[in-house]
Amino acid sequence: MNRLLTLAAALFLAAPALAHEVKVGDLEIIHPHIPQPAENAMAAGGFMAISNNGTEADRLIGIEADFAAQASLHESKVDANGVGTMARVDAVEIPVGETVNLEHGGYHIMFMGLNTSFTEGQMVKVTLVFEHAGRAEVEFMVDPPGEDGGHAQGDHSAMMVEMTGDPMADIAAVMKAQFDTPENPLTVDPISVQGEVAIAGWAQGDKGGRAFLRMSEMGWSIEVCAGSGLLAPEMLTGLGLSEADAATLLATVNAAEAELGADAIALFDSFDGEMFFTE
Repeated sequence: MNRLLTLAAALFLAAPALAHEVKVGDLEIIHPHIPQPAENAMAAGGFMAISNNGTEADRLIGIEADFAAQASLHESKVDANGVGTMARVDAVEIPVGETVNLEHGGYHIMFMGLNTSFTEGQMVKVTLVFEHAGRAEVEFMVDPPGEDGGHAQGDHSAMMVEMTGDPMADIAAVMKAQFDTPENPLTVDPISVQGEVAIAGWAQGDKGGRAFLRMSEMGWSIEVCAGSGLLAPEMLTGLGLSEADAATLLATVNAAEAELGADAIALFDSFDGEMFFTE
């Protein structure tokens, strides 16, 4: 049964790219890959399947990659209201005799603060750290964009909005094109812009959060939605800002939000986890 699960996972993850496997003790890493991010993207997702053919459960507890400022494990969830969130997790359990898929909509890896571009077919080195199997250097294949079925968070950022050149209006338009509905309107305020990046607070009914956006030749696009975590300096430096630029942007955001009052800040803080919009 385990071999059938392994084969099914390999077939699911391989098309149309050529799957590859790596054995680490009793663990089998099946087609570790990164869907090719946009050229200017600062974040990318990592995916694979892991089969445990041994007699002892293991856990994936760490990720290391030279091409990213940060690499960590995340889990995406969708609640009963259809609201998706993504939060960091400390480990992914790999039970005996089972195959665990790291895929869109569940457990996966987030590489943040990318310092290089990626070419389809390229192999990049990533170190996986397991509780029992130890450290394993694995090559991740760069697959075509959207290789995992087109249902990544990146689908959202593909929404095109005609840019006017006014960043306040354009950012609000991008946010509303993504989330606004007649029955559940979205408000976007405040918007703090620093050069080619911005942080926008948003509220929708009794829910709220913050979005980090970046300007490219295609216009403004959302990269991350989060709550209080988006105001952590390490989050912004992980997204490619210098420490000085992160401090300046945070000061602007804090001043703008203070004018709205404590209730608005609490609503922005309430977003649970992080949602990354990767290509």
